[in-house]
Amino acid sequence: MIRRLPCWAIAPAVVLSWAALSSFGADEPRSKPFPEDIPAARMVADPYPAFNGIAVDPENNVVVASDPNRKSLLLYDRLHNTAEGTQTVPIRHIIGPETYIGMAAAVILDSQRQEIYTANNDIEDTVVVMPYVANGNAKPARVLSVPHQAWGLALGRSSDELAVTAEIFNAVVFYRREAKGVEAPMRVIRGPKTRLADPHGIYWDDAHDEIGVASHGNFRGVVQNTGGGCSPAPSKEEVPSEGGEFRPPSISIFASNAKDDQAPLRMIEGDSTRLDWPMGIAEDPMHDTIVVANNGDNSILIFDRKRGGNVAPVRAIHGDKTGINRPMGLSVDPKNGEIWVSNYGDHSALAFDSAADGNVTPKRILRSAPAGTATPGFGNPMALAYDTKREEILVPN
Repeated sequence: MIRRLPCWAIAPAVVLSWAALSSFGADEPRSKPFPEDIPAARMVADPYPAFNGIAVDPENNVVVASDPNRKSLLLYDRLHNTAEGTQTVPIRHIIGPETYIGMAAAVILDSQRQEIYTANNDIEDTVVVMPYVANGNAKPARVLSVPHQAWGLALGRSSDELAVTAEIFNAVVFYRREAKGVEAPMRVIRGPKTRLADPHGIYWDDAHDEIGVASHGNFRGVVQNTGGGCSPAPSKEEVPSEGGEFRPPSISIFASNAKDDQAPLRMIEGDSTRLDWPMGIAEDPMHDTIVVANNGDNSILIFDRKRGGNVAPVRAIHGDKTGINRPMGLSVDPKNGEIWVSNYGDHSALAFDSAADGNVTPKRILRSAPAGTATPGFGNPMALAYDTKREEILVPN
């Protein structure tokens, strides 16, 4: 019997076949260019990796960054420093068609099992799991099909679960840690009471049995499974009809065992918070704080973990000396007292003291390209237009 999954639980654009998801040993046919393919006269492209997600493993002294530009994962020595401006040579570079890495977003590490998790966001709709020792065109340990536009990842050590944020569905989806292929989730946080709106970064705080989620505020409405597919308007018997709207960016704190349409324990939201496109997020047990990469104003904001409402950050790392440039991923190293942030704007990842405040310089810098290398800033370019008056190409991301 074929089990029907809810519409939000099935990735609508999964590029992997069932056989590919079940076994990586079978030979698959490779696509080749047609003889009539015409090469481009010129290209606007970034030849270097672009850092998106970032994660640090202090036990093994490794930093891993995800790269949606060249579709790869890069592993670095945590103590390496390239402040002089040269390109940092990674310990290993996982790249190639066998890896199934695509538009890689968040990345997290399981230091105990030495596994790397990364979410393929806008195209492949999968979570790829790689062993630390992987290098080059390596095959994954496993691949999991997840909802469209998955971005954030978090591991629950005590519950042995994997949490995945789904932007378009305003949801957090939970799987078995070892889930693979097309597997139904164990539970979901989703619905109007959750106040989730375009969720991105997520962290799992096992010590306090809490989960924190950063939302941009772009609420696309409630999507319901009507039995024959998805429809944007829910039935009144299930939840009140709710359309899309722009909400303030926020951080929502849920109980770690939350599910369904459950309200958060508390929220950080309002003008005083300074939240603006919050991306990667982590908890800092050393200072009992929540740390977030604030993409909109090139800052790292630090909040009191216990407080909610329209509260100001207790500290903020911000200014020209910081080198923060369109921050995306964020990771906290409590063992060494460091905050790591990845810059999408200039091919760099920065390490700060976890007690840092204000316009401070980073302790160390990793670079995927020499300092000052220009980047077109492409994320997920779609249709483009040509402005004949100004002779400019307009590329929306």
